[in-house]
Amino acid sequence: MTFNEATAYSLTVPWKVSLCPQGESCWCRIIEPVEEIKDMDNNDIYIAASGCIPTVYAEYLVNLHNQHLANGYSMDDPS
Repeated sequence: MTFNEATAYSLTVPWKVSLCPQGESCWCRIIEPVEEIKDMDNNDIYIAASGCIPTVYAEYLVNLHNQHLANGYSMDDPS
């Protein structure tokens, strides 16, 4: 997959919140697809990398995204 294809695919799968390298006590979290996604250059696809998003926002966005998927909506559906 190209980077753009891998990024588009990442919007169709569930996400998870992961700890950054600093661990549990750090303010930030990583948002990543539940399944590992790599582009053709072997780059990992992340939604939000370390240092980009506070824990509370990361958890909220992941829950919102996963509920959206569970309800049968796609990223092409504006509702």
